[in-house]
Order: sequence, then structure tokens, then C-alpha cells
Amino acid sequence: MIGSFTYRSEPVRIVFGAGAIGALAAEADLHKMSRLVVLCSPTRADFARRVTAAIAGRIVGFCDAAGQNMPREAFDRLVAALKRLDADGFVVVGGGSPIGLAKAAAAATTLRYIAVVTTYSGSEMAARWYLGVGKNRVVGEGAAALPATAIYDPEITLDLSSRVSAASGMNAMAHAVESLYGIDTNPVVQTMAEEAVRLLGSSLPRIVQKPRELAARSGALYGAWLAGHFRAEIGLEHAIAQRVRQWFNLDHAQTHAVVTPYAIGFNADAAPEAMARIKRALGAADAARGLYDLNMRLNLPTGLKGLGMREEDISKAVEVVAAGKKITHPKPVSKADLFNIVTQAYAGAPPRF
Repeated sequence: MIGSFTYRSEPVRIVFGAGAIGALAAEADLHKMSRLVVLCSPTRADFARRVTAAIAGRIVGFCDAAGQNMPREAFDRLVAALKRLDADGFVVVGGGSPIGLAKAAAAATTLRYIAVVTTYSGSEMAARWYLGVGKNRVVGEGAAALPATAIYDPEITLDLSSRVSAASGMNAMAHAVESLYGIDTNPVVQTMAEEAVRLLGSSLPRIVQKPRELAARSGALYGAWLAGHFRAEIGLEHAIAQRVRQWFNLDHAQTHAVVTPYAIGFNADAAPEAMARIKRALGAADAARGLYDLNMRLNLPTGLKGLGMREEDISKAVEVVAAGKKITHPKPVSKADLFNIVTQAYAGAPPRF
């Protein structure tokens, strides 16, 4: 018998499928956008021009300010461009960093925007946003940060490198597995999250082997959307990965990939149903080891030391995580627990709990 639950769907219009980028002009019409700025990262400017060519007549400017960790100067540059060019909306082309910057700008200006999603981060489905790192970090949350439309076209992801694809996909995996046991989970979320784990677990190794396989790209992109469609309250994996990567300036997606197996291993005995779903979706005998082995198959670093973190930073990392927002998950976590988890995640050996 299915028990009572509450479920809220985010107010984002989704356009998905091969060739979906062809709907960009129609989506701009739908949202009454006639003076658009295109936001992207510096390395993707030419790509952004290509994928937005169909609406060139209504583009009033390009802004390539997006970068890792959403620096305040990038936000100021984008907001200034939107004001100077009298934009009535904007288009963001990219993954987590450009979309994160877009969310902060949308929240500040109330302008609506269209997200052309090129990675598996799922940032476009989360109402939370932030600017900066460490003590200077500014955070916010609200529906105004979400895109009016998110366009998912697997054809425009075919040239995304296998390494970036793998790390981004495991970032999506982190959303999925934590949603299975979050305190705010429900049967709808659990169904979507398990399917996300299955799709990502089967599609990402194929992408690493054959980066231009459209079916694998489509499966991973759909899995990433399912994973991002619901975000559990801050759980152990996100508490560690987000704070550690921000504080020590580590790669966003790869930090999530590293930390996920250890967070799952710690919570395993307190969330047996979630573990059963992960094992079933991955075809693994153990949930944490299955995720660890998937990182290995994807040729990703399995330890934080492989991302540039120093061993002497472990104690500071524990302090940073412990001082953050309350962690909500099935099992209480002490500082000693955090030290064990972070130490294991630093070394990168198979999880032991």
C-alpha cells in the first residue's frame, strides 16, 4: 500500500529530444522575449552562437562571463549587460556554472530566461543559487531563479568530452541517490530517482566508450533530468561535496563523483529500501561499492587527493562541513563520523563502513 505524501512539481517547461533546439524560437515567442542576451562561458562562445542562430534577429548581445563558482564580478557583468542592452529576457547555453549564474541574475532582475542544457548537472531544476566561495558566499532560493523553459537536446551534447560527461553524469547520480532517502522523499521521487540511477549507470559507460552514441547521450540526459527534477533537503553527500569543493576550489562535478559512494556507504544500514533500489538499478551487490566501481569504469578520480586537495586540509574540511547548514538524512553524523568519511574520500579506496 502506498502511503500519503506531498509532491510539488517545479514550474519549468521542458522541451526534450533530438532536435529540440529547433524549438528555441517558438519558446522565445511563447514567453514574449524579443530582446535577448545570450549567456555562456568564454570557451563556449562560438558554440553558443551556433545553437542560438535561429533567433539571431532578436539577440541584442552575448555575455561570456560564466565561470566556476559564480564569482561576483561575473554576476555584476551579466546584470550590467542585461540593463545596458535593455533585454526583456535571456538565453543561457551551458551546464552548471552558466546556469547557476543565470539563476542568480534572474532572481535579482526578475527577467525570465531559457536554459539550453548541455551537461548533466541538473542545476536548471534547482531553485537554489549562490555567488562566490568561502566566507564571501551569498546564497538564495526561489522560483524566480528557475528558467521559463529548459531545452534538452542530446544532439548538442555529442561533442562534450567523455571526461566532462562522466563527471557531470555522476553529479546527477548524486542528486538521484540522495533523493531516495531524503526526509522529504516520496513514492513519485523514488520512482524517478531509481530510473535516473539505472539510466545514468547504463548510459555513462557507453558515452565514455563511444562519445557520439546518440542513444546513450539521450539516456544520460533524460536520467539527469529525472535526477534533477527533485532535490532532497541537504543530505550528507551534498553537505560534504558542496562545502569542500567551494572552500578548496575543487572541480564541482568530480567532487560529487568522489564523495557519493562514501556518503551512501555511511547511510547504508539506515536506509535499506534506498540501498535496494540503488543495487537493483546498478545491478550491484552493494550500493556504495556499485557507485565506486562505476567511477572506476568511467576513469574518474576516486579520491579528493586526485582533485588537488591536500591531506592536511582534511581537518579543515570537517570543520567547514560541520559548521554548515544542518544535514538531513537517515542517520546522525558526528564530527568523528565526518572525519572518517572525509578521510576515506580523500584517499579514494573502496568505501568501508
